[in-house]
Amino acid sequence: MTNSPNSDSTPHQSHIEAGSSSGVMADTISGSFVIGSLTIIHSNTTSSAKPGETPQNLTNNIGANPYQGLRAFQERDSDRFFGRDALIKELWWRFQNLQVDPKTVRILPIYGASGSGKSSLALAGLIPEIGKQPFPGRNQGRVAVLNPSTHPLKALAIMLAKFATGDSVPAQKALEFEDILWSLDKQENFHGLHHIACTLPEIANSPLIILVDQFEEIYTVGQENRAECDAFVENLLCAASDHSQYVSVIITMRSDFLGKTQQHPRLNKLFSSQGYLVPIIQVEELQLAITEPAKMAGYEFDQVTVNRLIRESKGKESALPLLQFVLYEIWEQRREGAEPAETLDNLGGVGGALAKKAKETYDSLKEQKDKQKIARQIFLELIQINDNNEYTRRRVPIAKLTKPGQDTKLIRSVISYFAKTGEWILITSSNDQQVEIIEIAHEVLINEWQDLKTWLGNQRENLIKKRKIEQAAEEWQQAKNSNDYLFEKRRLRDAQEFIQDQKDNSEISLSSLATSFIKISQKKDRQKLFKSGLIF
Repeated sequence: MTNSPNSDSTPHQSHIEAGSSSGVMADTISGSFVIGSLTIIHSNTTSSAKPGETPQNLTNNIGANPYQGLRAFQERDSDRFFGRDALIKELWWRFQNLQVDPKTVRILPIYGASGSGKSSLALAGLIPEIGKQPFPGRNQGRVAVLNPSTHPLKALAIMLAKFATGDSVPAQKALEFEDILWSLDKQENFHGLHHIACTLPEIANSPLIILVDQFEEIYTVGQENRAECDAFVENLLCAASDHSQYVSVIITMRSDFLGKTQQHPRLNKLFSSQGYLVPIIQVEELQLAITEPAKMAGYEFDQVTVNRLIRESKGKESALPLLQFVLYEIWEQRREGAEPAETLDNLGGVGGALAKKAKETYDSLKEQKDKQKIARQIFLELIQINDNNEYTRRRVPIAKLTKPGQDTKLIRSVISYFAKTGEWILITSSNDQQVEIIEIAHEVLINEWQDLKTWLGNQRENLIKKRKIEQAAEEWQQAKNSNDYLFEKRRLRDAQEFIQDQKDNSEISLSSLATSFIKISQKKDRQKLFKSGLIF
């Protein structure tokens, strides 16, 4: 492999003002923004408040909070993203090398442990760097950032339609593009993405970069629609292999899902030959991540506090989100006059801060048992149990959290309580179809919060049964309520037994769709029995 360029020791600051030519493009695509030479759109728009939006009337005159909490850094946060300069330069070099030979498959997989900062590295590091130093011979570019979730082709179609039309909600064009993404060429390749990219305006001078964040969703929630996920992967491979070099792909994925990529052999090989493993953050990088944002905001931590934060963070795979969270809390308490060392002690250090915050927030509802019950229900809904019995977070439409007979306003009030500024336990957002989405802020929470681990342990088997029923109900709905998808015989009896067993357990009760699905299955079963009796 060719030697990568040397990195300098200065802190990374890649906040880039839009150039005039890029600004024109930004005006033509609703909902986009520009970094350097790149026009960027996101599939999910975070709707909760951002770091720094904290009360101003506090006793200590200290600036807005420069730390991120549990939220991944985004492109707009690149000026506060410190400590990863060498990694950013290495990734930029690797990405540029993919553009040299037209025969190269232009896919850059970035993978690492949960909490290693791979999403932040791609979004706040690599993308701004590409905006600052674009493709050779290309003066512009466009980036589509998406999470695959349960319908990756639909998400990709909407993003492409936005670039093609400049409309923020291009419903008709998105449906047309989704059909194209399902299409096969004469060689049985999914060529839809390449075909659409070729039709985008100025594609020769403004190539398309698709950044698929949290790619492991292909193998978790995406397994509900395996055919669609396979078509999505094959579209990426086909477009990134074409000699036109119109499409490049960046993937971020948890490293514990590497084995799952064997379901897609060509992609698996690329992870091996072109993939980049994000290393655990080093001591000198931790120093910059801790001190530089504070300096930008006009404050300097004492070295004793810095040394303790480094000591409690170094060598931990999940160090970055935990560190950002505790720094966010320290800053907020400093605004109220508390010394950093005092706050660290009260929080229980880097490792205990997040779990303590989650527990305190949940326990503060102890006088409102109905809200605590709803909270347990919500958190259990937001956890995915994978084939290897590991837990990952799950992105769910807020509307699907309300069960039959429940008060929607109560559900939303509990969500707001855990998602409000300064809590950051839950994150709310809106997808391209303006559907409100909710998810746990970071998977670190699953391992750190003992209450949540206990709930999961107690309800694990029930959750697995519940998800299977709800998955079948969604497949039935997607098949336009076809009778062929209804439960019968043993599956119906098992579902009825589950409902009976959980009738007093609202935390594991079925969704409205699943409840209707079972009722209609029962009705169909009775009709069959009645007809059989008449024939007899």
